[in-house]
Amino acid sequence: MKKQILLVRISYWAAALADFSIAILVLIPERMGLTEIEYPMGLVSAIAFSWGVLLLIADRKPLERRWILIPTILVVTLLTIVRTIFGINETIEFSIGLFLFGVVLIVLMAYSYYCANKLVSTKKQD
Repeated sequence: MKKQILLVRISYWAAALADFSIAILVLIPERMGLTEIEYPMGLVSAIAFSWGVLLLIADRKPLERRWILIPTILVVTLLTIVRTIFGINETIEFSIGLFLFGVVLIVLMAYSYYCANKLVSTKKQD
């Protein structure tokens, strides 16, 4: 039981730290292939920071709020796909490390969600 809860909590924290990193890095124009900050960069930063806070709030009741992993998996999947497409098109530099980080994070969150659901259904049967 503790292992499943720990997995969910690690998923929340890993995704939250990634979100906080994105919130900071997106405000550095050179990292985005630009010379100056643009309005959409501020919007993305606000969204990433807010999502990170949401994940930390979910950590307070990891099993009850496990559903938050579903939209988080979707967001990480879409971000990984977008970054890969832009890397392949040579708009930005492709990074195998960031690609693998996205895939590992997706797998971790999906497995954590599965384990948490299994744990909750076992508890209900008792």
